Amino acid sequence: MFKKILLFSIMLLMAAIFTFIVKSEAKMMNGKGMTKIEKMRKFRKMVMFFKRHSLGFIPIFYKYHPGPMWVVKHAKALDLTPAQIKEGKVLQKEMFQKTKVGIMALKNAIRQYRTAAKQENPSIKGLITDVQAVGNAETYLGYEMIPFHIKAYRLLNASQKIKYTSLRKMMLKAYNMKMRHKMMMMRGMMKMLRGKMKMLHEKMMMMNR
Repeated sequence: MFKKILLFSIMLLMAAIFTFIVKSEAKMMNGKGMTKIEKMRKFRKMVMFFKRHSLGFIPIFYKYHPGPMWVVKHAKALDLTPAQIKEGKVLQKEMFQKTKVGIMALKNAIRQYRTAAKQENPSIKGLITDVQAVGNAETYLGYEMIPFHIKAYRLLNASQKIKYTSLRKMMLKAYNMKMRHKMMMMRGMMKMLRGKMKMLHEKMMMMNR
């Protein structure tokens, strides 16, 4: 009886969540037929792919050189001029275009390598060429953003560079604190979940006696 009630409750919860998502996405639908949620998911997938295939660009380089998007976002704190903001946005647009091209090139290279690898008697030379193409595409993603990030810093004057360094250090400190807090929260949630699962198991054992 308890199992049936639990299963029915889970089904109701899933139905409610599904209904909420459908209604939310319907409200957020834009004129082009793609929801904001879908756009966010697509962007996040692109970012995650870039993180995995850019030779440590984010943990090694980005935290010291946040780039044009970050500079424009903090235009007020950095006292940017309208001309600097305009140049920063141009850098940002060019950088994203090159990144998209690089991601597509890498995906195509990986697809070609996988297709060739499935053959029973593939060409050794062809496979080596395919692997080199994958490596070259990943290397490109590892360095293609670097010039834009450095150029964004060079847009600033001396006093702005001081503010930039101070703000970047604050950002890094806040990020580290946020990550530590998330880890603590996750540990707490896991501990609570284990406790609830244990209680549920004990109840079910008592009912089956």
